[in-house]
Amino acid sequence: MTPKIYSLFIPLFLLWISYLYFAFKVEKKVNTPVDFFIFGRQLPGWVFVTAATSIIFSNWIFFIHPSLIFLNGFPYAMTSLAVVVVPLIAILFLKRQWMLSKRYGFVTPSEMFATYFRSDVVRILIVVITFLFAIPFIALQLSLAGTLLNILSDGLIGAGSSSLLIGSVIIIYLSLLGIRSTVYFDTIQFFLVIFGLIVIGFSVYDLVGGWDLLNESLSRISNLKQKLFNLNINYESYLSIPGTIKFSEILDTSKYSSGIWTSSMILSFSFALAGIQMSPNFSMLTFASKEVKPFGTQQVWFSAFGIGLILIFFVTPIGVGSILLGANSVINENGNNIANFLPNNIFPNKIETLVPHLINIIGDYSGFLFGLLVICCIASIQSTGYFYLSSSAIITRDIFKRFFVRNMNASQQLLASRILLLIIFIISLMISIQSSNVIFSLGSLALGIACQMFVPLLAICYVPWFTKHGISLGLIVGIIAVVLTDSLGQFLFGNSVGWNKWPLSIHSSVWGVFFNLIASMGISYITQDQKEKNHKQKFHDFISDFKSTSLARRSLKPSAWIVVISWLFFAVGPGAITGNDLFGKPGNIESWSFGMPSIWVWKIIFWLLGVVLVWFLAFKMEMSTSPNKTIVSQTEDMSSGSRL
Repeated sequence: MTPKIYSLFIPLFLLWISYLYFAFKVEKKVNTPVDFFIFGRQLPGWVFVTAATSIIFSNWIFFIHPSLIFLNGFPYAMTSLAVVVVPLIAILFLKRQWMLSKRYGFVTPSEMFATYFRSDVVRILIVVITFLFAIPFIALQLSLAGTLLNILSDGLIGAGSSSLLIGSVIIIYLSLLGIRSTVYFDTIQFFLVIFGLIVIGFSVYDLVGGWDLLNESLSRISNLKQKLFNLNINYESYLSIPGTIKFSEILDTSKYSSGIWTSSMILSFSFALAGIQMSPNFSMLTFASKEVKPFGTQQVWFSAFGIGLILIFFVTPIGVGSILLGANSVINENGNNIANFLPNNIFPNKIETLVPHLINIIGDYSGFLFGLLVICCIASIQSTGYFYLSSSAIITRDIFKRFFVRNMNASQQLLASRILLLIIFIISLMISIQSSNVIFSLGSLALGIACQMFVPLLAICYVPWFTKHGISLGLIVGIIAVVLTDSLGQFLFGNSVGWNKWPLSIHSSVWGVFFNLIASMGISYITQDQKEKNHKQKFHDFISDFKSTSLARRSLKPSAWIVVISWLFFAVGPGAITGNDLFGKPGNIESWSFGMPSIWVWKIIFWLLGVVLVWFLAFKMEMSTSPNKTIVSQTEDMSSGSRL
């Protein structure tokens, strides 16, 4: 074997051995479902902060985001501002979910919603969403894992074998320790991912000849008359947002002459990325936290500020810089490429290989850095291990224990969960192998389905008016709408549906929530029940009694949400097109006020404003601060006998 192969496998071996050693060493400390699934509700604050950030962002920012920036340029790069949108959603729901779980002993979100609505139908639908979100999302990670090791080993390891190897390691340590393994490992993996992106970012800066040459080259390619990547999209749209919405080009995406990443698409996709935050899986991580205090820290400093910093100054250059390194035949033919380090066959079906190819380039110069970056890559993939665990927990408790083995004891729950971990892995692996050519579509579908939790979360946290019948039908309608407006709908029904995926350049997640909300409101209007409303009101009264917001802060809420809407409008909504040329024309570097494309400057400005906004809501508006009174738990585990 070559020295490069040794640099690949030795770090991996050491990493996995250390993980498995830790898992076997402390395996006996896990005794109850509450310990195994939600850390005994004692997850330390610093662990929650790093683990939550890793779970939400690691894989997206390491593989998917740079690849899609490479393909679509700065319009897609504006979705980096999801680092603000995601915590805005979290501010709405996380604290209130935690309070309810702490008070009533909920271990899974399905238990919480089923108890609130007094409906097993709602329970089952939450489990369905969990499954439909987790399986394609895990399949996406496994597919990326296969691609990664296949490329870095120069084809020595097949893609399927790579997916099997990485997935098996995850399953072993999850089976032994449950949440304890994944959250502590996610903490380590968070810092590895950040380190890896910084190294790759600086490497791309170096490969393209530095900041000035990068921007000079970008200004030149925006004036090319050919089609971008041989699509019916022009190069000018690489540096500017192509309008607000696509009205007249619904039926044929080939007519997106200026690109699909309109401001409507940017806004709706940024909302979709919050799907991980809204998923039942993430709710369980919220339940695990010892206190509320870490929520604000994670939302402001780790998500909005920290990840935003990495995305804007490292990931964005990785994406747009790579198009100048030989991966675009048109640019190469026009002499606008800086070097030919990358193969020009990355597009159309191999853009997920971008980062692995960049790591290979770095490996040609430094075996040590190559080994470190391999570990960073694997860390980004393994950060999703929690989705295996949370999915198995929800199915165990809300299907098997609820409907089949009501007296299932602690050891039986743990055994069932471990078996389900393996089953989820096998199903996800099979899907990843069969869908290797559409892996990004898997992620889009998963996010769209997870976003349907927005309406039930709105109900349980704020609006007792929604009924169980309304929520149930709304979830069904929302899931159907997501399928019909995403790639899966096109695959199943083709042109018979009368539109292409993401009609009107609006992501399927928003279409789903739109129809979900209409159905929920309509059915809730005609199925109102005062007795049920009184039952639900007890939960809302509890939240009101314990929330810490002072009267002075409450008076600021209308103004605060006006500011939120204004930020969304100008940062990722219709107003974002103002940034196309406010600080200079895309194709004229002489007009660039700050030596970079105008839209990049606009993104930086609204990123900083977004950080301030999240800080204000989380801390000054006290939406992510500790309750003003100590919450006394009625029970540690509501399934042990306590019922409302």
